[in-house]
Amino acid sequence: MVWPGWYSEVRAWSAVPCIEDRPVPNSEKSPGTKNPEVKLWIANVNNTAVKHKEVRPPEVFEDTEYYFTSAGWVNHDNTQVAAVWMNRPQNLSVISNCRAPNWLCVETHAERAAEDSWLDVQPHPVFAKDGNSFLLLAAVREGDYDRFTHIKHITLSYQRTAVITHGRYEVTKILAWDFVNHNVYFLGTSESKPGQRHLYVVRDPATDDPIRSLEPQCLTCDLRIFLRSSQDHYRNCSYFSAYLDPIPPYDKDGLTHYSLICEGPGLPLGSVHLATNHNMVKVLFNMKEICEAKLNKLALPTPRTFEVPLPQNYRAQVQLLLPPSWREELRDAAYPVLVEVNGRPGSNSVTEKFSVSWGKYMSSKNDVVYIKLDVRGSKGQGKLSRKLGGVEVQDQITVLRYLLDNLKFLDRTRIAVWGWGYGGYVTSMVLGSQQKYFKCGIAISPIADWMFYNSAFTERVLGYPSENVKVYVEADVRQRSKLIPSDSLYLIHGLADITAPYQHSISLAHSLADAGIMYRYQSYADQGHDLEGVLEHAYRSMEDYLRECLTLDSDEQL
Repeated sequence: MVWPGWYSEVRAWSAVPCIEDRPVPNSEKSPGTKNPEVKLWIANVNNTAVKHKEVRPPEVFEDTEYYFTSAGWVNHDNTQVAAVWMNRPQNLSVISNCRAPNWLCVETHAERAAEDSWLDVQPHPVFAKDGNSFLLLAAVREGDYDRFTHIKHITLSYQRTAVITHGRYEVTKILAWDFVNHNVYFLGTSESKPGQRHLYVVRDPATDDPIRSLEPQCLTCDLRIFLRSSQDHYRNCSYFSAYLDPIPPYDKDGLTHYSLICEGPGLPLGSVHLATNHNMVKVLFNMKEICEAKLNKLALPTPRTFEVPLPQNYRAQVQLLLPPSWREELRDAAYPVLVEVNGRPGSNSVTEKFSVSWGKYMSSKNDVVYIKLDVRGSKGQGKLSRKLGGVEVQDQITVLRYLLDNLKFLDRTRIAVWGWGYGGYVTSMVLGSQQKYFKCGIAISPIADWMFYNSAFTERVLGYPSENVKVYVEADVRQRSKLIPSDSLYLIHGLADITAPYQHSISLAHSLADAGIMYRYQSYADQGHDLEGVLEHAYRSMEDYLRECLTLDSDEQL
């Protein structure tokens, strides 16, 4: 199987990845089984008579299985390509540079994970114009335990590594490297509020400036500093994205403009700014002018985001959607609670990005307090070392207990939980944990048996089945099926799901039946993991189930 590659306009070369499926007898790549073999080829797309050249993986990966994660052209004349490889356990990543005309490669940099951890797949490195240095995202230790994603600057000629960003926040994307002015632009979270996204700039180590600031400057954290002239324009904005030209070479002035997009919590808007003084020069779009009046006529829930303490000095990120009828003075009111769980390692659910979601609909229509959580295992909250269904499940219960003890308007007799994919797995594990809080739950396309999930994700967290049989057994939701109360679980799955194959729900349903547990079940023919063709029906059936479970009184607010 040939995939789209990386085309060079200058020399008409293309780097093309090819996946060889023939050695793999089963199309489902489950843990412990052989993965397809991937090869990277350099091809001349203008002259088919030129023989294709294979880019060989690093020697350390010879005679072993590996992943190919990215490739790209190093310099503007496209005589050099960089490829990034990772071993199958995903604890070693190697960057190799390959030069024309023979495309022989040398290893230029390696990243190794901490013990009992793994490396996340990161975007392709950003190379300097001369190809002698590059930037990449990598995990960097901050404090005694935690690791956060930051930017490393690698100089090849001196074999020198410099970490140019620091702090208890995550760099999410390198946007551009202005070689002329020695500025690196990137997006990152806020140190105290990981649900936010901000635009940062930091000087690169190549500058001759003796007073180079060692700390990145956040351009959007405090609008009064860098965006003072447009602070009213970005009122109610704390989740930003930005667009800059990432492709060198720039002209003699370097990068001159950038586009800044506010994505929430207010309505989206975008503008063009000067890179020199950050003044706004043009408004690209403003959804406030189009939609704000209409949105103000709707009875929408009020978001409230805060932290809850967890064991080992971690702090869960919690977001409540309070229904329109909620008032601070209504101390005796008791609202039903619906908790959405994800918990997938490295993901985030709590965000300040604007959205119109089913959660907002449920809160407005049915007077429900809707809760989202980011607990241990989420991005920036540590990693789940060789264990699934443990601390992240217990953290859900810990946070809910804290909320019930401190928010008296939550009805502790009417609480439900739901999740999709990994969230469906967490939902099932929570219901089977002998807890006393959740009355019912909905698991959409859940993962039941990790032996039948994709090898890349599962082995990254749990390791090889042959070496870690116990952790695979403990993570199997079917081990807890007999502890799930009758009539408390609603299973939904698409028959054409290739992300979490249908056999997961079948095996879980079989275990429930063997244990004499009553449950509700809904399958959708010809539907994949996202249930795209039947989404409205699925949400309506979920609302119907929750109306019965939580004794909801529909309130026509919307």
